[in-house]
Amino acid sequence: MTRRVQILVALVLTALWGAGIYAGHANGHLRFLDRLEATLTDWRTQVRGVQAPPDLVTIVAIDDTVVKRGGSYPLPRADLARVVDTIVQFKPKVVGIDLLLVDRSAAIGDATLANTLATGPMVLAAAAIFPTASETVEPGAQGPLAALPQAERFLLPLPAFADHAEVGVVNVATGQSGSPLSVPMLFRTRDKVELSFPLRVAARALDKPLTIAPDHLMLGDRAVLTDSDFALPITYYGPRRTIRTVSAQSIFDGTLNRAAIENRIVVIGAAVAGGGDFYPTPFDSLMPGVEVISTAITHLVAGDGIMRDRKVHIADALIAILLPMLLVGLLAWRRSAPGIVAAAAVMIAWAGLNLFAFTHGVWLNAATTLAAAVPPVAVFAGVQLWAGGRRTQYFAAKSKSLAQFQAPAVQEWLTRDPNFL
Repeated sequence: MTRRVQILVALVLTALWGAGIYAGHANGHLRFLDRLEATLTDWRTQVRGVQAPPDLVTIVAIDDTVVKRGGSYPLPRADLARVVDTIVQFKPKVVGIDLLLVDRSAAIGDATLANTLATGPMVLAAAAIFPTASETVEPGAQGPLAALPQAERFLLPLPAFADHAEVGVVNVATGQSGSPLSVPMLFRTRDKVELSFPLRVAARALDKPLTIAPDHLMLGDRAVLTDSDFALPITYYGPRRTIRTVSAQSIFDGTLNRAAIENRIVVIGAAVAGGGDFYPTPFDSLMPGVEVISTAITHLVAGDGIMRDRKVHIADALIAILLPMLLVGLLAWRRSAPGIVAAAAVMIAWAGLNLFAFTHGVWLNAATTLAAAVPPVAVFAGVQLWAGGRRTQYFAAKSKSLAQFQAPAVQEWLTRDPNFL
């Protein structure tokens, strides 16, 4: 087999490997790559650094100070009604309550809160309950909503509250590292589809109609570029409290700043130590879930989220196939140090491009590309070294054999010109 044919075979096998890695990961296999991608995403976020969020959302936190004042958690419904009533008086665009109001409490407190919810634009939290830890897609499902994981049921607010507000689901999608990497925008059961809490809040704040297209969502005439399963990728602005956060205690103290509420989106949520609703993020080991949700709301309203749509996935597939082929081609073109240097330069350029794209709002998959590139390049380089060693041994043996029959002058000639014969 000639060297050109060998190189061609190597390139074809490399392309098939890259395509197989991408297809396997895209179809839900090779889950170990998700952990690697989550780690690389955290690193890229840290390299990008802390960013100032758009001044759109204010979090009113039910924190340890509030709990110490009242002596109990969850917050009594009458106290929550007082918090909501004060916020409504300051004229926010919309109030989102990131608390599951699913259980009955004292009758007076429930009635007070229900009446308060009717005084302004409200969105209440619901939760999707899945039968197992892994969310699966029903086989044979068709249509644009087929990719949505099917929940067993929705945990909805009490009708007395839901009658006075819109409802959205607050579940987030965590990566292998435990950090939320995306927030699903749509949820479904066998017979029902619910919008996410951030999407409900954003649609109400923008006062725009929502349209569900095959591969994205539309808020009015603006596209919300989601992932293939209608999940909104999120990147964090910084550590906890980067999005403006005020304690609900300021309401009980009468010190709440009106400017923090007026004409803004207000999200009421828990930030109680030990409350359980905390997640690790690239900047913070414990970020309250309400700030994760508020990050998604900000992305939706400001349109500053990171892009990971169908076009980006196509780019990922092409890179997973073409980059390994280019590296193998460089090693085949120059089998010595220049080829290795050229291949290393290409990898460094790819890493820089990937980081540049991420910091400018395009999330290219790094783990899949590494899995597609490293093994074939390592195998090809190893085969090249092995073949080179065998070739060197072969010619050394031939030279030694010829030396037994050739005159010294001929040996000297062959040493100067090995290709003479």
